[in-house]
Amino acid sequence: MPDYFINANVHMRDAARVRRAVTDIFAAQGFTPLADTPASAVVEDDDALPPGSDWYGVMVSGPSGRGWVSVYVDDWQDSGLLSRALSEALTVEVVEIWVAEDVHWGCTLFENGAVTDRYADDPQSVAETPEEAALYAGRAEAYAALLAQPADALQAALGTARSKAGEFAGPGVDALAAAVGLPFEHVFTGYEFFFSDDPEDYGPSLEQWGQFRHLAFRPPPGRETLAD
Repeated sequence: MPDYFINANVHMRDAARVRRAVTDIFAAQGFTPLADTPASAVVEDDDALPPGSDWYGVMVSGPSGRGWVSVYVDDWQDSGLLSRALSEALTVEVVEIWVAEDVHWGCTLFENGAVTDRYADDPQSVAETPEEAALYAGRAEAYAALLAQPADALQAALGTARSKAGEFAGPGVDALAAAVGLPFEHVFTGYEFFFSDDPEDYGPSLEQWGQFRHLAFRPPPGRETLAD
C-alpha cells in the first residue's frame, strides 16, 4: 500500500455521467482523452494501457453503497481540484478521503464547488497555525443530508478517531464510510493500489468491480498534472 492515498467519492449513481464529467474537466485543462478501458483489463495486462509513460490515469468505480461513484487520480495533488470541479459540474456532494501511512486520515466535503467541511484526525499535521488547525475540526452536521444515522453518532466517531490519532486509521475511516453509506474497500485505497497488488486479491471485495473503468489522458505540453 502506498504511504499516502486519496479518493474522491461522488454522491450519485450514474457512473457514466461521472466519467464524462471527469473527461470534460481534464479536456478543459488541455488534456487529450486517450482511452476509457475496463479496469480489469488494464490491471491484468500492461499492454492494455497507452504506450509509453506520457499519460495520466484516472480510475472510476461503478455505483456502490448508498449511491456513490469513487474516483482515484494518478497524482494525489489533483484530487482536491478534481473533487471541487466535480461537485460544481454535477451539483452534488463529493467526499474526499485521504490516508497517510495507514495511521493518519482526514476528509473534505465539497458541495457545489465549495468546501463545506474539513476533518483531520491530527489537525496539527496538516496545518501551520492554530487558526488553520481549527478548520479541520470536522462538523458531522455538515454531512446531515448524507447520513442514515443521527449526526451526533458520526461526531462521536470523529472524536474517537482523533483520540486514537497515530494508531491504525482503518476504524475511523470505516466509521465515516458506514455513516454516509460508502463501502470501506472503496475508500481505504488509492490509484496506485490497483497496479501494485494482485487484482484477484482486491477485485472480489470491490462492489461492482466489473464496472470500474480506467481513463487515460495525454497532458498538454509543459504539464504533467492538473495542479501544474
